[in-house]
Amino acid sequence: MRIEGFSLEEVFRPGGILDQSLPDYEFRPSQLEMAGAVLDALENSGHLCVEAGTGTGKTLAYLLPALLSEKRVIISTATKNLQEQLVTRDIPFLQSHVIPNIRVTCMKGRQNYLCLRRFAERRRQGVLDVGRHDFDRKVGEWLRETETGDRADLTWLKDDDPLWFTVDARSDTCIGQKCSDFSDCFVTRMRQQAFESDLVIVNHALFFANLSLETDEIGSALPDFSVLVLDEAHEVEDVAADHLGRSLSNFVLEDLCRSIGKAFGSQQSVLRKVDRLQRSADRFFGAFPPDEGRHSLNLFRRSGAETVDLRLELGAVLEKLMDRLQEMYHAMEAVSERPDEFDALLRRMDRVLADLDEIFNLDNPDNVYWYQRSGRGLFIHLTPISVAGVLREKLFKRADTVVLTSATLTAQDSFTYLRKRLGVPECEELIVPGEFDYEAQSAIYIPSSMPEPRTPGYPERLRGEFEQLLEVTDGYAFLLFTTYQQMRWVHESLRAQDRFPLLLQGDMPKTLLLEEFRSTPRAVLCATASFWQGVDVRGDALRSVIIDKLPFKVPSEPIVAARLQRLEQQGVNPFMEYSVPDAVITLRQGLGRLIRSKKDTGILAILDSRIRRRKYGKLFLNSLPKCLVTDNIGNLENFFRGSVSR
Repeated sequence: MRIEGFSLEEVFRPGGILDQSLPDYEFRPSQLEMAGAVLDALENSGHLCVEAGTGTGKTLAYLLPALLSEKRVIISTATKNLQEQLVTRDIPFLQSHVIPNIRVTCMKGRQNYLCLRRFAERRRQGVLDVGRHDFDRKVGEWLRETETGDRADLTWLKDDDPLWFTVDARSDTCIGQKCSDFSDCFVTRMRQQAFESDLVIVNHALFFANLSLETDEIGSALPDFSVLVLDEAHEVEDVAADHLGRSLSNFVLEDLCRSIGKAFGSQQSVLRKVDRLQRSADRFFGAFPPDEGRHSLNLFRRSGAETVDLRLELGAVLEKLMDRLQEMYHAMEAVSERPDEFDALLRRMDRVLADLDEIFNLDNPDNVYWYQRSGRGLFIHLTPISVAGVLREKLFKRADTVVLTSATLTAQDSFTYLRKRLGVPECEELIVPGEFDYEAQSAIYIPSSMPEPRTPGYPERLRGEFEQLLEVTDGYAFLLFTTYQQMRWVHESLRAQDRFPLLLQGDMPKTLLLEEFRSTPRAVLCATASFWQGVDVRGDALRSVIIDKLPFKVPSEPIVAARLQRLEQQGVNPFMEYSVPDAVITLRQGLGRLIRSKKDTGILAILDSRIRRRKYGKLFLNSLPKCLVTDNIGNLENFFRGSVSR
């Protein structure tokens, strides 16, 4: 295994390049094995699925061979946080010690970048509000220094700050090459750099959005590539499905009306049409049933047994909305003095019309038609039931090499589930063990006498188990839930006890919540899906991860229901072929929050007795780390006292 004049062994072995350059470097045989498999896939232009257990050091294991391949590489990560880790830590290290001349660009969604034109317009308008004035001043000072225009540099800016929405570079407001700032635009410069780079780093949302669009208003969104690395590949199916479909919301129509009104502020003929369009949109979205949550559009079930197609029932208000959109379109085209945003606004109108047409006028059995009501937001969607065919054609057949990796890709040591869901063709497969000693570092608690969920006595017993487990570790715990309702109920119950500092998902941005958790002695964090993965808390701050139920997806949720039905039509058992392996992978992700280094110790608790009582429970048990598994609290106390003394 040789590359560029030296072997992988010379890089990874004890006393090698990494050992001489990294102060805390530890040789990991699994890391070298993975790097060799990635190199083989690159040299043979083949695809690779590799599950790399926690502690493997998989980032360097795929980065080094990819960067030395002399092919253009795209690395797609699950989150922007992982992008930042690559850009600020891993790649600079390799540039300093191994490959100094590699050209790298990090690409994020357009909304992460400052729009020079929109910010200049804000400053020309002037503001009297103190908060807005302070925002403009700080952004103006930053603008004189920044090379990228990336909001990640603004550490003082909250994730959901509404003022950023007024100055970001989202495509809805872009006027393309007509803009006087086009050549200086941060998005333009980012894309030019990407086309000149050897390595481009994106996140899954951006990658699959661009795979769907291919191009946008300033040309090809991503450069052609030979090699793609999908890190945290267990998330790919849901992210790809989100972006390969269509969606529309009342917020999109409201923003479109505001933008048209602002752009055509002096054109009374257009402004009258804006008012009519907004009223029609309000009637359309207001005609949906008031039920919160996710519901099927074409198979909507009322309170009784009746199932109806809401798309037919909404036909009249839809037709009126389509008429108002066409009316607005023609009114805008009739104006002689067109604003700079004219083309961008027409593109937005075209997209809204196309979204409505496909969601309401097509009936493709390969799609799911559904809506979601959340607060005052109403979102309508068309989502493909399966992404396997699209990914096979548009991704795996086009790239020389695709590497899919994560700490959790298999169920029962098999990649079959993942490969079927993603359409992965013939490929090499590798499972490399993690580098942690779970037998010494962890214990798993599964109470066999626990009532099953939805049975009498379960809620009270659940609360009692949480209280006992928190006493064993004196707090320092993640409580991970499968539903918001259960999370809030347990949080309220524990708050009444007033034993530990409690944190609740949603009370503050995720990054601040984690900082608060790390810095607060005995803290207990109650959280749901977004904390089951991609969260890294090392050391004594996290002593236990406690999970309320096996993380099965809700079978009545429209996309899940459609996937289950499709599998049943194909003559397979949807529960065993989809629900169980998906839940196994999610459970492994949740448990993976606990042991993050060779010095960590702690307790993993699963408060769901189905894992012991049901036949499918063996599939979950076989996926757990090889360590003490007990239903005795006393054994946990003994383990924890031993782990503290070590």
